[in-house]
Amino acid sequence: MGKLIKSLLLLALVAVALVTASYLGARATAGKIVGSNPPLTQRTIEFAYRGMNDLPGRPRGWVIRYGRTQLPGIRSVAIYVSLKGDLLQTAPRDLQNRIEAWERAQEPGP
Repeated sequence: MGKLIKSLLLLALVAVALVTASYLGARATAGKIVGSNPPLTQRTIEFAYRGMNDLPGRPRGWVIRYGRTQLPGIRSVAIYVSLKGDLLQTAPRDLQNRIEAWERAQEPGP
């Protein structure tokens, strides 16, 4: 009985480590896109265990949503990241370009 409990605890520890690594990979991927001082707020992170309905094939992964944004014409943003930390898609699709344009507009003029 003791071996079974030790095995279950070890299995649980490995599972927690894998989920933590996946979560941190998703956060790092989103951070590369939005930058250190993003024009986005009200972040929520969801693990889409049953798959991401917005993507073809409904892959499992992390959905990082921002409820408020300072980007013109955009009310909310979603970043879809795989379990391995790979970027799958953003909504809007040109999110990185829009953030870069916003950052250029924030720079002081000559």
